[in-house]
Amino acid sequence: MPSYAITGASRGIGLGFIQVLSRDPSNTVFALVRNPTSSPALTELARSNKNIHIVQADVTSPTQMAEAAAQVSKVTGGKLDVLVENAATLFTDATALTPLDLTSDAEKLQQFQKSFEVSLTDNVMSIVYTTAPFLDLVRNSDQKKILVLSTGIADVDAILMWDMATNIPYAASKAAMNVLVAKYAVQLKADGVTIVSISPGLVQTSHEESMVKMYEAITAIFRRTHPDFPGPLTPEQSVNHMLETLKKLTVKDTGRFMSHYGNREWL
Repeated sequence: MPSYAITGASRGIGLGFIQVLSRDPSNTVFALVRNPTSSPALTELARSNKNIHIVQADVTSPTQMAEAAAQVSKVTGGKLDVLVENAATLFTDATALTPLDLTSDAEKLQQFQKSFEVSLTDNVMSIVYTTAPFLDLVRNSDQKKILVLSTGIADVDAILMWDMATNIPYAASKAAMNVLVAKYAVQLKADGVTIVSISPGLVQTSHEESMVKMYEAITAIFRRTHPDFPGPLTPEQSVNHMLETLKKLTVKDTGRFMSHYGNREWL
């Protein structure tokens, strides 16, 4: 019975992983969420799929993550095949800022600083807080795989290709996260653990007006170099691509930064 633990599982891509993985009754699926009662969709899904376990786990709390790992261990007998580190934060208020906006505007600079500090905690330190307590469980499994969700806009070559000066806090924090994943890979390769940074593609995880406008703006940027780009994926489409890539991963891939297709094609 393969076991999977997914952080940030109450909505968006995280919920997409739960939906897809729980369809196979042989899978044991752990939905790690900050608030177990905040997602009616997840609650309803767990009612109809007995292989889903909802576990309270705030990725910014080392204590809660340790408690979550202990709960998972009790169910699985001390192992976990796949850890998916999906939880992240994107500050929409700061996405439009560019470096030149920060030179003389104190209010924008303060806004940027707040967004950057939160992004580093939620998108970088959360990986440390999550990986540490789950590591022994992953080591004890047969698959020994960790997927850490990143973004194509953390790729320097892609930033230059798309002329994308915005989304600084999110992109920079994810780039730092990619380095952290590579550092983990160096140490864990001898244990047979495969850890990779994977971009899910452009995925529409919200239909709120501000987010829809952001997707439209990013789609327009991508179409400068890829005129036929159809627009955002659904969470399920993205998850299916990532799970296909997951099947093919071996320890030779550890530390790589890849797209949902398993290469550097971000769209």
